[in-house]
Amino acid sequence: MKRAFSLVLITGILAVCVPMFARAEGQRIGFFANLGVMTKEGGSPYWLTLGPELMIPLGTRWSLNPEVSVWGSNFGFRSYYVVPGAVVNFRIGRFTLGGGAVRRFWISRFSNGDSSEKIAPKIQVGYRSRNSRITLIAIPFSSRNTVSLGVALGMGF
Repeated sequence: MKRAFSLVLITGILAVCVPMFARAEGQRIGFFANLGVMTKEGGSPYWLTLGPELMIPLGTRWSLNPEVSVWGSNFGFRSYYVVPGAVVNFRIGRFTLGGGAVRRFWISRFSNGDSSEKIAPKIQVGYRSRNSRITLIAIPFSSRNTVSLGVALGMGF
C-alpha cells in the first residue's frame, strides 16, 4: 500500500512541477479522465477501469503520459488493483501509438502483505478528437502468461 501511495504522490508532483517546463516551450499540458474495461486473466469477465492521465508534450509529435488507474470488478470496488504507469506516445495526425510500463498492486481487505506484481509492458493505439480519445490497450503479464486487452475512453480538460 505504501508503494502504491508513493507512485500516486509522484504523479501528483509531476502534475504540479512539469507544467512550467512545457509552457516554456510554448506547449500545453493535457489532462484526461479515463473510463474503460480490461479483460481479466483466463478469459473471465472484465475489470472496470477509472483514472487520471497527464499528457506532457515532449515536442510536436511526442508526449509522456504518466497515469494511475483503478481496476475494479463490477461497480463494488471491494477488491481492486491500483495500476500506476507511464507511456510514451507518438502522434501521427489524430492517431497515437504508444509504449510504456505499468505495475499492478492488488488492494483487498482479504489479503495480507505485499501482493504487487512485476512491471509489465503496455502497448496502446489511440484516436484523438478535440477533447476526447479512444484507446485500445494490450498489457502482457509474464508472471501469469496472459495478455489483458482493453479499451478506454478519455475526456480531456
